[in-house]
Amino acid sequence: MTEPRYFEISIVRWCGEFVCGRVTRAFYDHWKGRPEADLAAFMTAWEKDERETGVPPARVDASTPDNWYEFDDVEHISNAVASNNFVHVMEIEPDGSDGGFRQKAGGYEEDFEISAIAGDMPETFLKCVRSLKVDRDTDDPTNPVLVAKSLAKGMDTVARCETTGPFDIRKLSICYIDFDGDDVVESLAYDGVFLEIEGQFSDGKGMVFYLGDLHTWSPEDSDAAQTATDVKSPGKLRLLAGTLWPSLRTALGAIFSLFGFPVFLLAMIGAAKYLQLFNLIEFKGWALSIIETQADVLDDIAGAAADYGVKFPAFLADVAVMYLSVGNTVARAEKSDLLSVDNDDSNHWALFKEWVTRGRVDSLLLSLPKITRDGFVRLFWPLMVLYRFKTPFVVSGPGPSGDGISSSVPRHELADFARMITEAHGTWKGQSVQDFRQIFVWHVVLVLGATALSAYAFKLLA
Repeated sequence: MTEPRYFEISIVRWCGEFVCGRVTRAFYDHWKGRPEADLAAFMTAWEKDERETGVPPARVDASTPDNWYEFDDVEHISNAVASNNFVHVMEIEPDGSDGGFRQKAGGYEEDFEISAIAGDMPETFLKCVRSLKVDRDTDDPTNPVLVAKSLAKGMDTVARCETTGPFDIRKLSICYIDFDGDDVVESLAYDGVFLEIEGQFSDGKGMVFYLGDLHTWSPEDSDAAQTATDVKSPGKLRLLAGTLWPSLRTALGAIFSLFGFPVFLLAMIGAAKYLQLFNLIEFKGWALSIIETQADVLDDIAGAAADYGVKFPAFLADVAVMYLSVGNTVARAEKSDLLSVDNDDSNHWALFKEWVTRGRVDSLLLSLPKITRDGFVRLFWPLMVLYRFKTPFVVSGPGPSGDGISSSVPRHELADFARMITEAHGTWKGQSVQDFRQIFVWHVVLVLGATALSAYAFKLLA
């Protein structure tokens, strides 16, 4: 008898909680035309007395729900979206506990980009089961509704299937709701069998609230709903050009910090010695005296260490200073992102295991106590450089809900992330994007450039 095989199927990247509910015309008229931030503040207030006063009731029974997610008499769904996402498949096996599973060692594992394979899949692969379209521009709605979207990033739609053979992506069916332009997964099936869906983990990226007129509620209008919004988001060239100054500013801020500047000067002197050694620059007068003095000091330190049986070549001191100089810049760049995350209530051991099993450097950093992360980044900054090569961008400024964000974005997702914000606000304005790859390059250029300019200046004074 053929042994059954088990596979974990997850929709990875963008996800969220999506609700839509009918509201009174008075409620609609009160908020229509006002800044989204005002509506968001009202909807997310923890206590009733924190809400704006004088707001008309949201429902015809003269009541207003206490929480934003209770405005859901039209639709309420929490899941991943089918667009701009991946299907991650991993073979698993029973772990011996009651219904528990673990990843199978050496088992099958593969990622499928939904948009890349959809054209070659059967019609059952992607199926729209309902379509919801909201007109946000009308001042005279016949069916006024409130839409709330809590956007997140992670692995929010996870299911497990059982089969007797290898996994076949063509047997997977993804049914989704076209939720006013967001294809939200409603159900998953494999080989005709519907699968039980559960959430796993996600990181909130912002919230969107808006009012409109509910027009369409049928699968036939799905394509129209997807193309209804024509908002000009910034192109890749504009986005990349916009990273130049924020990245340079971050590198300069790190170099001219209280700790960074002395280390930067020492790194300059160390770099100067080796540039002169290879006849790339020439020092005279004061500059030569400074370099010779620094070399003598390092030789004395190395000699003193040797008296205690510790071999410490002088050139290692130069290497250590240059290393720490870069580490300071990397730590400064991470200050408002990974170093600032408060995760005291998180499962630190689970985050550490995620780093071990999946090689996620951000999980390794977040598994550490917050107070130790700065020192870890300074000492082990090459790990962060590897991580930031794949996830180089950090977007700061107004997010989809209008609140300030600081969000890490992978290389190929910056345009999609900018489009999400642009569609939420109708414009791309006030956001700052820094590129960690540029920050690293800027640091090296500034050290070498400052060394060369200093040599030229001292040469003129000699």
